[in-house]
Amino acid sequence: MSASMHARRKQDRVFSGQPMELDGVLGNALDVSDIAVFLVFPIRQSFEVGHKGLLKFSLKNQDIEEWVSVARVTPSGVSLVSLETPSNLSKLCASSRSGIKYVQHTEEESTIWLRGELSADFWDEFAQIYRELPPRWRYRLHFQNVTGVTPSGVAMLLHLEAHNQGSGDDIQIFNCSKEILDALSPLNVPGIGITLHGVDLQGDDAHRFEVETIREMGQPTTVKIRVARMFDYNCRNEFAKLYRYRGRNTHYILDFQNTVHLGKAAFGTMLLLNQHNREKQGEPIRMIHCSPYIKGLLHQMKFEHFFEIE
Repeated sequence: MSASMHARRKQDRVFSGQPMELDGVLGNALDVSDIAVFLVFPIRQSFEVGHKGLLKFSLKNQDIEEWVSVARVTPSGVSLVSLETPSNLSKLCASSRSGIKYVQHTEEESTIWLRGELSADFWDEFAQIYRELPPRWRYRLHFQNVTGVTPSGVAMLLHLEAHNQGSGDDIQIFNCSKEILDALSPLNVPGIGITLHGVDLQGDDAHRFEVETIREMGQPTTVKIRVARMFDYNCRNEFAKLYRYRGRNTHYILDFQNTVHLGKAAFGTMLLLNQHNREKQGEPIRMIHCSPYIKGLLHQMKFEHFFEIE
């Protein structure tokens, strides 16, 4: 790798799962940085270090092509470094870090999970949530994945508050770190109907997994994982603990019966499990009880090439 490529390398990486093609060979991005990607394949490929090829993927419904070089080869996939400046991979990182994760509407309120930097980059998407809702609606915004707030982000919240015409408890923002509370301090004045809450992840059942281990004489161990209701970046460490120290020939089943949301980081996390399972010579991982919504997301990410989706 050249000195200029080293200089451009960024340490900040995001789990992706994004389907990509290298010279026509389909794979999925395990994780992505501003200039590099680790691409995994359903079966072992013959790419060699130094190979230069064309990487193709979609970004916001646009087809992207990027020239890359193979920097490292493993049994599961290849590390690719972009040969283009600027790289479109930085845009993919930004789209994975910032935006609306999930929205849930009930007859009484709307709950919104946000991620990355709150800014005008996704103002239209944010405003679309409440444009058709009546005044004095109840909103619950979760900020545990919000990494920063720009002045335009504060303006987005003020626009929501002005549209809603509600009282002080109609709009509540939860799980704000100290830095986020400082950034949102302009909202802590009389007449602004937004209530801020600090970080409180105790009893966070939405991100909890349940594990059942099945052992039968003479048979490989089966590990059945009941996937969290909200499977996102917050789950990555807990999820890794479920398989990291398992022995060879362990069978895995992912049960999505209670899952309502898969964040972008979840796809990369599941690809890590698949990589671990292949290194241990395990059987293909089964995914069961997938709702039509979850199944649609898995197929959109081409996960049928890596997992058995039921």
